Amino acid sequence: MNKMRLLTWFGIGVIGFLVVGAVFVPLLSSHTYYDTHLHLKNMPPCRDFWFGSDELGRDIFVRIWWGARISLFVAAAASLLDLCIGVFFGFTAGYFGGKVDASLMRVADILYALPYLIVVILLITLIGSGLFTVILALAATGWINMARIVRAHVLKIKQLDFIKSAQVLGVRRGRLFLRHFFPNMAGPILVAITMTIPSSISAEAFLSFMGLGVQVPCASWGVMAYDGLSALSFYPWRLLFPAAFISVTMIGFHIVGDALCECMDPVTFS
Repeated sequence: MNKMRLLTWFGIGVIGFLVVGAVFVPLLSSHTYYDTHLHLKNMPPCRDFWFGSDELGRDIFVRIWWGARISLFVAAAASLLDLCIGVFFGFTAGYFGGKVDASLMRVADILYALPYLIVVILLITLIGSGLFTVILALAATGWINMARIVRAHVLKIKQLDFIKSAQVLGVRRGRLFLRHFFPNMAGPILVAITMTIPSSISAEAFLSFMGLGVQVPCASWGVMAYDGLSALSFYPWRLLFPAAFISVTMIGFHIVGDALCECMDPVTFS
C-alpha cells in the first residue's frame, strides 16, 4: 500500500512538474524554440545549453519545454473532445436503447475499424497538416472507447429504482443526466480521461515523428525525436532527452490512472 502511494505521488509530481515547466520555462528563458546559433550547433549538455543544442544550434532544453506545451495542449484538447462526443454518444445509445442503440453502436464499430493512419492522411489531404489536424485525428476515433464506457454504465444505472421513479415523476432528460446519471458515471469517466491523455501524447509524438503532425520549426517531442534519430551515433543527447520526456510523461499519467482505477473499484472498499 505504501509503495502504491509513493508511485501515485510520483505520478502526480511528474504531471505537476511538466505543467509548471511548460508554463514557466519558455517565459523565463532567454532563448526561444526557433533561435539558431550555427556556430554552436550540436553542442553537448553544458552550462549554456543544459540539454545540448541541435544541428541549427537551437537550445534543446527550451525546445523540450515548448514541446511539452504542445503535447499537453494536444492531449487536453483531444481528451475534452473525446469526453464531449463520447458522453453524448454513449448516453444517447444507452438511454434510448433498442434501434437507436444498435444504430449508433454500429456507426462506432465502423469508425473503430478504420485504419488510424488512413483517417490522418484523409484529414491532412482535406485541411492540411498541423496542430489542429492532429487534434481532429485523435478525436476522430478516440471518443469511441469513452462512448462504450458511458453506454455500459447508462444501461446499468437506468435499471435502478431511483431512475425509474424520476422518469415516472416526469424529470426531464437533461436534469436526469446531470443529477443522477453523470454523478454515478464520473469515476469511470475520470479514469478513462486519465488513460486517454498518455495515449494522445504518444499518438501526437508518433504522427509528428512520421511527418504527419506538427511541422518544423515548431518544437514537438516527435519532431525532435525524428531529427535526433539520424544523429544518434554522434550526438545521442538529441534523441535521448525528447524520448525520455515522452516516456516519463506517459508513465506518470498511467500511474495516476491506475491509482484512480483502484480507488474507484468497489472491490477495493469491500
